[in-house]
Amino acid sequence: MDIRHARIEDAETVVQLYLGYDRPPEPAIAPADLVRLFADITRTGYIAVADDDGEIVGSYTLYFCASLARGGRPFAVIENVIVAAHRRRQDVGRALMAHARDAAHDAGCYKVMLATGARRPQNLAFYESCGFSGDKVGFQIRFDA
Repeated sequence: MDIRHARIEDAETVVQLYLGYDRPPEPAIAPADLVRLFADITRTGYIAVADDDGEIVGSYTLYFCASLARGGRPFAVIENVIVAAHRRRQDVGRALMAHARDAAHDAGCYKVMLATGARRPQNLAFYESCGFSGDKVGFQIRFDA
């Protein structure tokens, strides 16, 4: 399995992965919007995919954020982590998280963070086993809820 930056031709497959997650279906993204959104994401980060012999089996998005704190070092945010249902519990997610962590470190970030809406203890234990600490409190306002 290879973890690499997604190409525009991978974008629809990544969207299909999101549809396989256990949440309400999302509205379809028009092809022209998909191209624009992909370009927007790659201005401040990238989408990574886990490619197993031509099959996209997982993905995450990593954003790099400039900061005036910590001596001007940036920080990174991991978003939209997903693994294909038939590949869960096969270390795909662990490989994706290691890739994101290493990318943030290599970019000189002082931290990499993520938030999860998952409340299942095994999901939280997974992130902790990847080296993430659950010692902060996160807040959000969702405009589509």
